[in-house]
Amino acid sequence: TGYLLVIVNGFGFLLLCKEKDDREMALLATTDSLTGLANRRAFFERTEAARTLTARMRKPISLMMLDIDHFKALNDRFGHACGDEALRVFADTSRGVLREHDIMGRLGGEEFALALPGTDLAGAMQAAERLREAVERVILPKHGYAMTVSIGVVLIDPIEDINVALARADQALYQAKSGGRNRVESGEPMLKFA
Repeated sequence: TGYLLVIVNGFGFLLLCKEKDDREMALLATTDSLTGLANRRAFFERTEAARTLTARMRKPISLMMLDIDHFKALNDRFGHACGDEALRVFADTSRGVLREHDIMGRLGGEEFALALPGTDLAGAMQAAERLREAVERVILPKHGYAMTVSIGVVLIDPIEDINVALARADQALYQAKSGGRNRVESGEPMLKFA
């Protein structure tokens, strides 16, 4: 029985190790390693699940595209280590402003997306403005660089594909950047065809 107990304990230990490794692998597969936010694939999966749920519950869901202003100039002037620090600080600042059930992801480079389940366009515009103001107060300690963000906001239609909504939010983001940066702009509603 002693040998059997050792074998059973050994298998139990191996199963616990495997479970821990599986959790770590799932985290690595869904998380952006630099910012700790959802990666692109995880953002789309979570946002699609939230869109489906909000449509079923007849609740709104809004979407933002966010872009750190003059990020290329920051990288060119201070180096990629400073750019990485800016991305981490931006992610931390955003987490401090957002609700627990909001879904934020890094899509690539300095481009981020944010889904706000249960939030209409007016509420999303207010949330975007709070986030913009929070980022505007951030100064990177080592370089004295003041960060700003431009944001495009749209309301996702219940039958709209996430990529289409993202394209509309991206167009609003482009308007914010064209309008002088460090701004929030709302996008056009989804076109309805008869």
